[in-house]
Amino acid sequence: MTSRKHEHDRALSVFNKMVDDADPYRIVVFGKIIPVLPGVFSPKYFSDVKWFAKAVPKIVGARSFLEIGTGTGVISLFVALCGAKKKIVATDINPTAAKNARCTFRLHRLPIQVRVGDVFQPIFPKEKFDVIFWNHPFHFSKSKPKNMLERGGYDYQYRSLRAFFSGAKQYLTSDGEVLLGTSKNARLDLIRKFAREYGYRCRLIKKQEIPSEHRKGVTIDVRIHSFRVQK
Repeated sequence: MTSRKHEHDRALSVFNKMVDDADPYRIVVFGKIIPVLPGVFSPKYFSDVKWFAKAVPKIVGARSFLEIGTGTGVISLFVALCGAKKKIVATDINPTAAKNARCTFRLHRLPIQVRVGDVFQPIFPKEKFDVIFWNHPFHFSKSKPKNMLERGGYDYQYRSLRAFFSGAKQYLTSDGEVLLGTSKNARLDLIRKFAREYGYRCRLIKKQEIPSEHRKGVTIDVRIHSFRVQK
């Protein structure tokens, strides 16, 4: 079994555990309470969400920010708390995740807009952002995910990722930047291919091995790539 296939199957077993969470609960991330609703991708199970919640705000700074696939809203929350002064919009294809994010932002009294839709569907045609971020579903899936929850980790034939690269430039400011949260468990070859195909320059700006939440002694590769439109 290849390393990528092994990680694919391991992640699926964790998603199956998430499905068993039938009641809402709360977790604490960097001292902030995060509500988690059933059926929403939870930072409780995957270390990468917390890592991005710490790393991404430092890159964004005070710029305007759009997050695709916000889940519980934890990354957008910390972008807002750490100094983003301009507009912040968070989206998710999962209506329950959008509800969850609204609960998170309301709890912390932050006026972050939340919209429901796939990739850029809920973004208005003339809206522009300085930074667009997606902690994308790492795993390239040859079959369609069974439910909304699995879509948080598995992208069927990377169709959503292709749509992300295809559409992002329309919503960037003139000096805007796309940030992709990813991993060596993703198809990095396809990510680079999509970037070339849609006219982006790619640069790896942060990479780290972090401890797994639930596998003692196991580390997870996480990284952030920056993409800018070629001029």
